[in-house]
Amino acid sequence: MKALYADVILPLAFGSGLSYSVPESLAENIRPGCRVRVPLGKQKMYTGIVARLFDVPPTDINLKEIAGLIDDAPVVNAVQLEFWQWLFSYYLCTPGEVMKAALPAGLKGPRVAKAKTKSFLCLQPSLRDNPPAIEQTLTALARAKKQQEALRVFLRLAQTSEHGPGLFREQLIEAGQQAAIIKALIQKNILEVHEIEVLPDRVPAEALRAAKQLSREQQKAMETIRQGWESGTNVCLLHGVTSSGKTEIYIHLILDYLAQGKQVLYLLPEIALTTQLTARLTEVFGNRLGIYHSACSDSERTHLWNKQLGDDPFDIILGVRSSVFLPFKNLGLVVVDEEHENSYKQQDPAPRYHARNAAIVLASLHGAKTVLGTATPSIESYYNCRTGKYKLVELSGRYLDWQLPEVMAVNTAELKRKKRMKSLLSPPLIAKMQETLEAGQQIMLFRNRRAYALMLECAACGWVPRCKRCDVSLAIHKQGSVLRCHYCGRKYNRPQICPSCGGSDFELRGYGTEKVEEEVRRLFPAIRIARMDSDTMRNRAAYEKTIADFEQHKIDVLIGTQMLTKGLDFDRLQLVGILNADSMLNYPDFRAHEHAFQLMTQVSGRAGRKSGRGSVIIQTSDPQHPVIQHVLNNDYRAFFQKECEERSKYAYPPFSRLIEVIFRHKDESLLEQASVFFASLLPRDMESSVFGPMPALVARVKGLYLQKIILKIGPDISLKAAKDYLCRARDRFIKDKVYRQVQIYFDVDPV
Repeated sequence: MKALYADVILPLAFGSGLSYSVPESLAENIRPGCRVRVPLGKQKMYTGIVARLFDVPPTDINLKEIAGLIDDAPVVNAVQLEFWQWLFSYYLCTPGEVMKAALPAGLKGPRVAKAKTKSFLCLQPSLRDNPPAIEQTLTALARAKKQQEALRVFLRLAQTSEHGPGLFREQLIEAGQQAAIIKALIQKNILEVHEIEVLPDRVPAEALRAAKQLSREQQKAMETIRQGWESGTNVCLLHGVTSSGKTEIYIHLILDYLAQGKQVLYLLPEIALTTQLTARLTEVFGNRLGIYHSACSDSERTHLWNKQLGDDPFDIILGVRSSVFLPFKNLGLVVVDEEHENSYKQQDPAPRYHARNAAIVLASLHGAKTVLGTATPSIESYYNCRTGKYKLVELSGRYLDWQLPEVMAVNTAELKRKKRMKSLLSPPLIAKMQETLEAGQQIMLFRNRRAYALMLECAACGWVPRCKRCDVSLAIHKQGSVLRCHYCGRKYNRPQICPSCGGSDFELRGYGTEKVEEEVRRLFPAIRIARMDSDTMRNRAAYEKTIADFEQHKIDVLIGTQMLTKGLDFDRLQLVGILNADSMLNYPDFRAHEHAFQLMTQVSGRAGRKSGRGSVIIQTSDPQHPVIQHVLNNDYRAFFQKECEERSKYAYPPFSRLIEVIFRHKDESLLEQASVFFASLLPRDMESSVFGPMPALVARVKGLYLQKIILKIGPDISLKAAKDYLCRARDRFIKDKVYRQVQIYFDVDPV
């Protein structure tokens, strides 16, 4: 037998995998994708993934030997390994960083993750189907009244249990029985307990309804999607106005692929969106659907990963961006819902991938088709349709001919000039709120900033308290009367004396959702109000409860940040108010107008879906702003045309590709020197494409200063060549003794 060698990916930021020799005892069973234990350094052992096997030894290298094989079969399949290769090559990170992001925690170490279980109670064997024996047992418990009652409750509930002749322990406790009494029945050998594995997001065993019949326009859109795929365009963009019925089209496409024996990946940008969609999909697909996101426990994620490797995988996976890493055996369709969302982009740590783009590549590797869906396409995706790279499919009307909401802009500058703006809410908005509430309908108010006020300012000298670790002003939170940094989370006591001038008079500047809530309570003291932002939605349960309460009309007015803009569907929501639209338009970023248009259009689309035509009021000091006008007219095409004219003029995406080089260090002076040194390592013929070094928009976060260099890569420059230049410059940079302590990383296609 020839000697065998393996390249092994370790969960470390190495430039590439390390090579090891394979001992003869493992040669028969080792495969690419298996986990192995390998030595590194003098004493450390790591769990790695075998990337490839080969039989020609690397020259002039003394290879260490693999210490052990963890798996009988690969936990990462061949397509996944190819996908990993694309990820670290395209996003300029390391194989180890991709491995850390891809694998659930239960597969990163040598031990198999322990599955989550629940205690299931049933009668001990001699009592099952034996009424006389049960009666004797109840009689014997005559002196233990609580135990006797607990057994009677168990017998009654177990008769109607959907889990067979028994109950979960928590069900008996919820029925009013004490844990100590249940334990006594177990000790007396009356009940016995079994630990049953709990699947992540358990769903009904059977589908509850068939897919709804498509409208004529939906059917036409679906046929156009199919024709696009048949003609060789593997990616289709479904551009449908809000509430046009895109989800039902996805369901019919999924049914097509399930009938062919294929698997489906359904991507959402955030966990929050799974709340309503899970219910819709499980009604149709039952337990063929698996859920995968960060709110699942480590054991649940590991269980689902292993299930997908097994003989009975889920046919459909509904999940967030990390779902692209799951193993698929026969992937046929990828759905990327709300494809425009920035949440698809991983910011930190590496790999800083965009899940929409990664999903398209994953589908290509599997030979699968992709449908992107949204009411507000990203400029890049719509441009790809215009250039023929994607197939464009449009739905211009709402499902069942529901009317789009009436959208109007209120000029707050004019109202202030006339001294009529006596609240955060304009008189037209207040009047419309009163009318909506009297009609028994619901309201949503959107303000894209949380907290009570955005900053505190000394009335005498203008001093503003700032975070000691970040270059940002502190927001004021009324709850607890504290100042808080929204970048590092640090809290500060509210100052009583200005350290600059000694004054004691402070003024609040700007406002967030907390202030809006207070104002609504003042204007409408008798109504039910809830707030949805990252201060109130601490976990998934809080979010789900708020959504459920709003659906059941336990809330009259829902106030929130961009959480409200997601694809939520409420029957009684008739009025949407967008407060301070100007703050979204004036952000210093070339995508600011795109994001503002998307946010305003998406939140407007929540209004008036089923109970008559809704209304949207946008408060702005500049109603004639082009973006505001495009939102008022629901005119995406005009917005796209205007945006492309601007971006083409200044060579921004989609007319170029961007790569940011980010530097971080606690010493500002050293950081500036380091970024200048890195720029000097780039070839002269790239000078016209290099912008910076410059401070980041927020120049210090969590005690570290940030500098960046932006590469703007036009069509005349090879993207691969530019990346090669960057990687060579990075390799030289990290070898320099002066600058090696400076953190450096790349962000490809930043958003």
